This record gives sequence, structure tokens and C-alpha cells, in this order.
Amino acid sequence: MKTNDWLEFFKNHYDTKIFHFNHLKLLSKMNNYSLRVSLNRLNDRKIIKRICRGYYANPFNLPNLEEISSWIYQPSYISLQAALSSWGILSQIPLILTCVTTRLPRTFKTSFGIIEYHQIKKIYFWGFIRQNNYFIAEKEKALLDFIYLNKNKNIESTLSDLNLSEINHRKLKSYTEKMNLSIPKLF
Repeated sequence: MKTNDWLEFFKNHYDTKIFHFNHLKLLSKMNNYSLRVSLNRLNDRKIIKRICRGYYANPFNLPNLEEISSWIYQPSYISLQAALSSWGILSQIPLILTCVTTRLPRTFKTSFGIIEYHQIKKIYFWGFIRQNNYFIAEKEKALLDFIYLNKNKNIESTLSDLNLSEINHRKLKSYTEKMNLSIPKLF
């Protein structure tokens, strides 16, 4: 396919923000080698943006880092510092998008930013909502994920910097019991 054909292709698939290599292979009917060469050329000419290995962004409808996080490593949801910051509980804006997964921990250095996935037990993989095109932990669950994943570290100074006025105390207590987690005195 020529450049104009690719541009037309991406315009026609405007609703799809992220393409996996295999998805593009099926849609374009190209063989692996030809498709790889074509995508590398488009990326080098800055016509498309390679997100990370095997994933490409639609140049006419670019995804944000949060949307990318839900696509490249599933199942996962945004949590920990990223979610706490998003909800206004943590005043600092983290440089890395932090997520939780049931899979092995992994870090992706994408062309849109760094995404860090932390492993949590399957029984604790709940307490998140769909927001726009990605999943994010509820305020209370993001806080408990942070405490759970840092339980062997001294986090009292970090916890004292949090604005907990937006936390639902009943939900936090219920979630704490569900996770069988003892938490430091927060309020």
C-alpha cells in the first residue's frame, strides 16, 4: 500500500485508536514482511506513531496513555499513584502511569510515556470503573492497592501527604475488610 492508501485506511478506521500488528495484517491482507516494512516506513516518516512493539496509533485519532494502558497488557486498570493523582488525592503528578494487573509485573516504555504494571492477586482484582476508554480504580481501592503493594515499606510519610477528604469512609472500611488488610490510621 502507498502512503495515500494508508492515510485513507486510517481515516476509514477513525473509531479505532490503537491497532495491533495482527489486526493490521488482517485488514490490509499484507504478508508479515511487507506490512512490517510499510509500517516502519510510515513510522520513520512520522505518518503513524508506533506505540510499542506490535501496537500502532491511528494518526487521525490518537489515543492517550490511559487508553493505551488498557490495550497493551490485559487485564489491567489504572491504580496506585496515577489513580490517586487523577482523583485529586495525591497532589503530585506522577511521571509514570501506574497500573495493576493479575499478570506478571511489567514496564512498557511507549512513545506516549511509561506504563508500569504491578501484580496483584486475582482475588483483589476489583474496585475499578470504566472511565472513557480505560479502567481506573475507585479512590478507595487505589489507596488500598497502594497500601497492599507497599505493605513491607515505610509509607507513612507518603500517606500523610494525601488529601483524604474525598474518600468514602464506609466504602474504605468495607474494602479493607474484603481485602483482609490492616491499614495505618488515616483519619
